[in-house]
Amino acid sequence: MRDVELEKRIQADLDAGHNVWVVGDVHGFFQSMTALCSQLNLRQGDWVVFLGDLIDRGPNGFGVVHHVMHHPQCASVRGNHEDMMVRQFTMDKLRTPDLDVMLWMRNGGNTTVASYMDASRDSTGALDEEGLEHLAREHTDWMARLPTHLVLNRWRLVHAGYSPDAPLDGQRDEDLLWIRGAFHHAVAPVDPLRTVVFGHTPTAGLPGHTVEDWGEVWRSDVLLEDGRSAAVGLDTCLYHGPNDLRKLTAMNLRTGEVVQQHRIEG
Repeated sequence: MRDVELEKRIQADLDAGHNVWVVGDVHGFFQSMTALCSQLNLRQGDWVVFLGDLIDRGPNGFGVVHHVMHHPQCASVRGNHEDMMVRQFTMDKLRTPDLDVMLWMRNGGNTTVASYMDASRDSTGALDEEGLEHLAREHTDWMARLPTHLVLNRWRLVHAGYSPDAPLDGQRDEDLLWIRGAFHHAVAPVDPLRTVVFGHTPTAGLPGHTVEDWGEVWRSDVLLEDGRSAAVGLDTCLYHGPNDLRKLTAMNLRTGEVVQQHRIEG
């Protein structure tokens, strides 16, 4: 699912010389996200486009989603974690969780639900269940409307990637949100005119990278007709353990500049 009007607005601002920053997986680390955004020195006409997985694992998924929803210069594609939240975050399912809910919880949904509960407490600290239900519905409705990819003149922005075995106009949402190996190991560009910028898979695990490249942007060795990399990976793994380089990364589509923020939260 695309948002053609959003694509036109972003492309027009890019053509006018404004900066369009693309940011990898935030995963609920609100403080780190806002610190990164403050480094970008946004001016009128600039954009910050997130590659999905705004939520889960980190402590403040609510804060991240609220920020991206309401900031006029922010946009996002849908990630697989948003897709899980859309399907599983209802009061009925939380009261009587099935296997799908439990799978989401094990993949970081527990911290997201906790952050929404914290945002739904009254002045005494008691949980307002009606308020929580309203907040969850408002945010999951927004997530359900997010595009699964954005297509610009020279770029494709997507959470996971594209299937090299399917036409570009026949991609399944499942692949756009979840694909890994087949896309990473593609021997030809999925789009000969556009670089695919994606998240989802930590860059240290992508072809040609090792643990020595932890926290670094990945660029495919496969080239487009104009010599640019066919794909660029930006999930520099903000959420991993204390012995890893936990970074959040933004890349400027206009200049190629990369800005990174080390994780602030413990």
